[in-house]
Amino acid sequence: MPPSSLYALGERVELLGALALWLVIVLRWPTARRSHQQKMLLIAVIGLAGSITVYLDPVTAALTSTFTFAKSCGLFMNAWGVLSSALILDFVLAAMSRRHPWLVYGPMVLTIGALIVLNDTIAPHAGCVTTEAVPWYSPFWWLLVAAHLVGTIPCAVLCMRYGRQARDDRPLRTGLLLLAAGFTSSSVFWAVVLAFLLARPPWLGALFPLNIGVTAWLMTAGVCMPLALTIRRTARNTSALWRLHPLWRDLTEAVPHVTLERPHTRVRAVLGGPQAIHLRLYRQVIEIRDVLLILKDYVAPEVREHARRHVTSQDLPEEQIEPAITACWLRAALLAKTAAATPQPNPLATERPTHDDLRSETDFLLAVLRARTLPVVRSFELPPDARTHHASATTTK
Repeated sequence: MPPSSLYALGERVELLGALALWLVIVLRWPTARRSHQQKMLLIAVIGLAGSITVYLDPVTAALTSTFTFAKSCGLFMNAWGVLSSALILDFVLAAMSRRHPWLVYGPMVLTIGALIVLNDTIAPHAGCVTTEAVPWYSPFWWLLVAAHLVGTIPCAVLCMRYGRQARDDRPLRTGLLLLAAGFTSSSVFWAVVLAFLLARPPWLGALFPLNIGVTAWLMTAGVCMPLALTIRRTARNTSALWRLHPLWRDLTEAVPHVTLERPHTRVRAVLGGPQAIHLRLYRQVIEIRDVLLILKDYVAPEVREHARRHVTSQDLPEEQIEPAITACWLRAALLAKTAAATPQPNPLATERPTHDDLRSETDFLLAVLRARTLPVVRSFELPPDARTHHASATTTK
């Protein structure tokens, strides 16, 4: 691929990456600002995003035509780059509990001042690094490269370190490693700038936009990871809330006093933000579990044992056996409740649920819902002695 085509490809990747990065930053800010560490990290990413943005050709042209400080081939952009490096380094020191802002932003001001002085006093002017007018020993560009690497390299190492430590949390590990790759890519960019100063191959200069674009996309992926997890979790909760509604409706109609508030319609229940949907699903699961505990008093232990024998005598997959057993005795309990049978206190009614987290409990209840349509559940009947006991209990009632 000729250098001109490589440069054009890089410009497109760079533009799309910058737009995607800013979009993710805007979406992540409301939640990230609640955590000091996440806010500091996002501010560091904002600094890098600004540094990427000012190198876009349309932005560069607008700044050059608007601000005198933006002339001389991007003095404004390079000053912003030093600021972004300071923000990144500030985050690194804060994460290490060694934050001293004056040690970061003081040298930042001195560096920007030195760049301005070098740009105005040394001939030829700093110019663009891709022009032949810039000598390999240009103090302007050596200082600028050093200022960037001082921020990006420690941040890449820090993200890599914490990413490797987060072995039990795969999403967090992936997000941190992507951010480490993004900061590493930014460091590579400035290493390429240094290599171009020394060797001047045209194809190396054509890599600049593509390298910046890759950095933008890696940072976007890293920052987007918590957002993607929230979207995935909300979609899963919404689906579970929608599918559990028929089971919840049948059970709460039989035992209405367990509901904590006026029931929502099925459509209304799945409308809302991630936190609202999560709370509704949690409440729905708790209410279903409470009804199951209450309805256990309407079936004797022998009935549940009969349900177990009935289900295990069939050729069902292992994962369907327990849900089918629950669906069988639940069917009998609902019939007894409808017939106004007298509940009998059950010694197992206070047993703890076998699933101790919301996701596994939800999966089990969804399996019970599916099991209610199985032929083995529809064909379940009470044993003769249980039918006699049920009839006498109803008559006594």
